Amino acid sequence: MSLINDALKRARESQRKNPPAGAPPLRPIESPARGGTGWMLAVAAVLFLAAAGLFIGPALFGHKAVPVVTAKAPEISAPPPAAAALVPMPPRIDAAPLPPAVTNAAPPPAANTNPPPAVAAEQVLKIQGIIFSVAHPEAIVNGKDVNVGDRVGDFQVKEILRDSVVFQRPDGSQKTLVIGE
Repeated sequence: MSLINDALKRARESQRKNPPAGAPPLRPIESPARGGTGWMLAVAAVLFLAAAGLFIGPALFGHKAVPVVTAKAPEISAPPPAAAALVPMPPRIDAAPLPPAVTNAAPPPAANTNPPPAVAAEQVLKIQGIIFSVAHPEAIVNGKDVNVGDRVGDFQVKEILRDSVVFQRPDGSQKTLVIGE
């Protein structure tokens, strides 16, 4: 083992005496001095988060801006010029007396509130929205999603356009309604 140690010592000594040929050794890398950029980065991050919160927060939570109401001084207006001409009139002496109240009278006959069966009222249709695409248009009619071919009461949806819906009645006639009608 001493032979190996002796060989290693000789190799080290020869390396110290004979440096490798070529360029001088490089200087070690020094880390840059920690100046004032660290705190500036932290302040910028806080400001960015605050700005993001101001824009994204109301959108996420649905808060609406509260309008600012300012108090206004009451306006004082002059009385109308014709106010002096208005004079209260005394009650009329020759007015007819009121008829006596009837307490045991029979109720009037009830009016027929049902329409005759021959005249059927047409169902009310209201288009509340249209989701238009060429491949698969949809509409919201009376609060329900409908597609072409669906039925709404007695009507069948024949066509859904960008701003209107065409319905077909049971007798074959068509009715076109524009959104919002």
